[in-house]
Amino acid sequence: MILLASALLIAGCGGVGPEPRPAAQSPSASTPTPSTTPTPVRRAAKGGGRADDVNGDGRADLLVYVELRPDHLRFLAVVYGSSRGLRTGRPAIVSSQTFFAWQFDPGIRADLDGDGFGDILGYGRRGDRDEPMGPHIFWGGPDGIDTGTVPTPVPPPMKTDMPTFRSVAGDFDGDGAADVAMSTDDSRGGYGLAVMYGPFSRAGVPSRQTVQPSPTGDDFWRMTVDEIDGRHATGLVVFTGDDGEQTSGWLLNGGPDGLATSGRRLRKGMAATFGDFDGDGARDLAVGDDGSRNDEPGNETEAPEVDRTLTVYYGDGRTWTFKGAAGQAVAGDYDGDGRDDLAFGGARGGREPVRMFWGGPGGLRAGGGIRGLVRGAPLAAGDYDGDGDDELVLASGDDLLNVTVTDGRSVLTRFDLPPR
Repeated sequence: MILLASALLIAGCGGVGPEPRPAAQSPSASTPTPSTTPTPVRRAAKGGGRADDVNGDGRADLLVYVELRPDHLRFLAVVYGSSRGLRTGRPAIVSSQTFFAWQFDPGIRADLDGDGFGDILGYGRRGDRDEPMGPHIFWGGPDGIDTGTVPTPVPPPMKTDMPTFRSVAGDFDGDGAADVAMSTDDSRGGYGLAVMYGPFSRAGVPSRQTVQPSPTGDDFWRMTVDEIDGRHATGLVVFTGDDGEQTSGWLLNGGPDGLATSGRRLRKGMAATFGDFDGDGARDLAVGDDGSRNDEPGNETEAPEVDRTLTVYYGDGRTWTFKGAAGQAVAGDYDGDGRDDLAFGGARGGREPVRMFWGGPGGLRAGGGIRGLVRGAPLAAGDYDGDGDDELVLASGDDLLNVTVTDGRSVLTRFDLPPR
């Protein structure tokens, strides 16, 4: 089994063939509305200025976390973009001897020190140390990251006997400086959400920080964050703790004062991604069934309103639901029309089909599959060749991580990690 970035290749069931149906047409207390408020942007002085551009060449770079359990092989890999797409033969690989990673989120790239180069927020511990896991920063630069240098630990925001948990990077106050959200535990059952606001020093210290109560009222570890693009404050989804079953997320909006301390509860489903699917400038949110199930006797199934369902919350209050697929969800503008599209599916280790949904003036519309794709789960999206539209990356595999790059309609290239 492989664990990689956001695409946990996990058991699920169901075919594809969703048909859209309206679920609500106006905002209400049960209809989360992503933040739409534009905020000032702080311009980077050096580099390319993109959160997903680690070496500052103006193109997105791909970050992948790989764990190959048969060989106990674990590593982080950065595949750099180029004018011809991802440089598949020259990935930067951080071994577990340098950094013992436990990384699942793709939304971890951000310019944390404000130098214009994207940095990598990794979760784990230094490879040669027996110490609690926590967030660490790999600093980007003209040559990308230094794979042989131990990353900078981020000091925990509170004294605790327990390890800090999951961490993601966003821009929660919209000032252009990247921030970090982290789940915490004070060892006395005081679960909380720490928000560390940037820019960060090269010692990993934020400009300011807050600790607020857990949005779920209990412990949590899964989070999904909106991408940093320099145009809006990013939202955050915090999921209720789980034992493999689908749980509800809580949407916290960002704004000039920072991340909200309370949020709105979402429909159950642990696949989530932000985007602007109708092109109106407001952020939308898609939440779906990622295919994972609780394996305790009597708990192996999900209710019909959750099973193989994808719900889209539009920024203007509309809500739409599609039925018939399960897996990961990744948004990106794959056709370059200025509206985000969505790939959803690939449950059961990438064996289930992936369904494409295309953005338009009225929102997402259901499309077909990807020509030439045999197996894969949506992993990430980015403009890796700098041509103005995004490429969709999918992953699967057993002994190797098989990576497939597509334009959302057909396969562009394939490669393996580690390289053969």
